[in-house]
Amino acid sequence: MTPVHPFLLEAIRRPDDIGSPGLPGDGAWERIVEDAIRHGVGPLLHRWLRRHDLADRLPADAAARLRAHVAGVAARNLVLADELAGILRALAGAGLVGVPLRGVAVAEALYGDVTARPTGDVDLLVRREALPRVAALLRDLGYRELDRSPGFARRFSHTLEFFRDRHGFVMIEPHWTIAYPPFLDRIDMDGVWARCGRAQVAGVETWALAPEDLLLHLCLHVTHASPTAPLLWLHDIDRLVREQGASLDWPGLASRARAAGVAHPVARVLGEVRTLFATPVPDLVLDARPESRIVRFLGGAGSVDGKESLALLLTLSGWRTRLAFARGLLFPAPEFMRARYALTRRGQLGLAYVQRLASLSVEGVKGLVSLLTNHP
Repeated sequence: MTPVHPFLLEAIRRPDDIGSPGLPGDGAWERIVEDAIRHGVGPLLHRWLRRHDLADRLPADAAARLRAHVAGVAARNLVLADELAGILRALAGAGLVGVPLRGVAVAEALYGDVTARPTGDVDLLVRREALPRVAALLRDLGYRELDRSPGFARRFSHTLEFFRDRHGFVMIEPHWTIAYPPFLDRIDMDGVWARCGRAQVAGVETWALAPEDLLLHLCLHVTHASPTAPLLWLHDIDRLVREQGASLDWPGLASRARAAGVAHPVARVLGEVRTLFATPVPDLVLDARPESRIVRFLGGAGSVDGKESLALLLTLSGWRTRLAFARGLLFPAPEFMRARYALTRRGQLGLAYVQRLASLSVEGVKGLVSLLTNHP
């Protein structure tokens, strides 16, 4: 996690305590608001200030920027909640099951307010065998699939991507696993589905992950974005642990993480959360050595694409499979490039390909050096 202003961290750690953080001078607020927005905790900071009647104590520019950000988050989240509700109803009407992941579902479950945390897209867990029907349903709803090349995501990724231009760019990602590359097939998804329970999300009665499976997913999501995961994602884990309290099946979580070969990244994330927030995480889930050189590498520095892509490339079987993966990764379809890099002019496409190739090549070389020089 990138650095956060100490006042902001203390305010998020102790939302009901006005004395511990103290109110900083006017000169600090530009950075505090910037950090809050960058780390996804702008609405939580705004809530803290209002709770303690301090919102009018900020410098005018900082206060205006924070209010505008919070209003933007609220508007965006309400749009995504409406999209999610419509998709959940459509899935149910088609006899399909969808489990909301993170985003709106976490905002409601952990903060009691759909507008309490920024949400970038709509993530759903669906059964892998139902992917063709889910994809067809999303197309019927007006969404277009975005893929690096035809079939690339189904073969190598953890999710499909669908989008449409409605109220801005809306992305829907149907996942078929709660893991990320290169651990896609290591999680017992039959067990995950069997442990799901009923919940209400965005005003719709639907399914929800068991708390232990949600906790595992959130930890792996932080690892997926490491080392740039925002403070918000770590705070989500703290809230989940505190909400569930002693009812969490910690031995079961530890056992499933070991069986999937992800005990070390889970332990690393939970350890960081406990350090930041004094979260009541038991020692039994924190004592785990890296299961492999790849696992240690994924916990280090580097971009998401660079780390995960190299790890997946090295764990794939057969040179033809690796070649197909590398080709799709380095030279995605033009539509994917235009959407991912927000390209608006024809001449930008060639430069974007060159920059992508250069960036991923540099990350790949750095990753190989890291793998060869570090030992679990």
